[in-house]
Amino acid sequence: MFSTIATATLINFLIVPIAYHDSEPAYSNNKIDNYDVITISQSGSLFYSVTNEILESVENLNSNVTFIGRANVGLESVESINGVSKLSSFENYLYSVSIKTIASSKVDYFYSDEVSQVIKDNKLVVSSLTAERYNLSINDKVSLIGINSAPVDIEIGMILKDSELGWFEGVVNKEVGFKLGIFRNIQAIVWDKKINENHFIELNKNIKYKRVKFTFKESKPNKNWVLPTALVKEMFGDFQIKERDGTWITTEPSWREKNIQVKRMPILGNTRCHRLMWEPLEGALNQILDEGLANTLSLQDFKKSGGCYAPRRINRFDAGGSISRHAWGIAIDINTKSSYHPRVVEIFNSWGFAWGGTWTSPDEMHFELRDLSASISKSSS
Repeated sequence: MFSTIATATLINFLIVPIAYHDSEPAYSNNKIDNYDVITISQSGSLFYSVTNEILESVENLNSNVTFIGRANVGLESVESINGVSKLSSFENYLYSVSIKTIASSKVDYFYSDEVSQVIKDNKLVVSSLTAERYNLSINDKVSLIGINSAPVDIEIGMILKDSELGWFEGVVNKEVGFKLGIFRNIQAIVWDKKINENHFIELNKNIKYKRVKFTFKESKPNKNWVLPTALVKEMFGDFQIKERDGTWITTEPSWREKNIQVKRMPILGNTRCHRLMWEPLEGALNQILDEGLANTLSLQDFKKSGGCYAPRRINRFDAGGSISRHAWGIAIDINTKSSYHPRVVEIFNSWGFAWGGTWTSPDEMHFELRDLSASISKSSS
């Protein structure tokens, strides 16, 4: 019954997305693992109307809710507690880091008391991979540039395992997030001692926009999962970026010269991608050829509006300014105007690619490299 009620009819409404609602009620301290949880998300950030409708539903249910924000901001410099410069970006360039925001009144539910206090104290919690990459230490001062272009200096209060941060590169409270221009929310988290049909009935009744996604604790993970930014940087390299027009960016020249190459691929011809894309991409395309499916890929679409390397932000659904995987040259769009044969999707999956057709924000033309071991295994055999 859960899936029947939670599955929404696709109805489009023209609603302007905005993010944070400041009237979340406060609840007694406990831990989220002690509760049943529903996560609510949609393409990009939650609409303001959806936020209000969730709040109305939660009030009627006498349940709990908080809203999680996210955006990519610029890392400009790092200084030690003694004022020694540890990192500085090039002129007009910044490193891009993904930041999560959470309300101080709810942070105790999601983190230990020690971590929660650091976040409440307006400090930054960073992931261990991020700390290692940028040579960060506790008490360092980090200079961030918000998506509103405002500079914000913040102290690092703690370094935590990436998995404990949900694979964000950093976490701050909502107040710090507002200074960085992070007003968008990417999800609502609703919890109660026991989630039952009444929760889904109430939410489905009140939320008018029907392209929201409900994820219950028993929901299966999407098989087309992708790498978080920290692991993308670890596998394919990190680069500084220079803004061009709010969507398109310029990637750091030295990284680009080392990693972005042009090579002739089966079916597609000359293609510009990351150097580590060649083996899995060529393997997938050759298998498509061998199975007689080459005619299902549109070379015309690929040449006209598809491609691989494209240094830009994701902006189709106001997705928070994230750097597209096309900027790394590890994603490819081929059939931009028509769907793929199901077997083509299976072949790309088997070569280590995720397909965007099953995402919360569907991107049916998109294949994204996430696993190099698949191509290594196939090549070895």
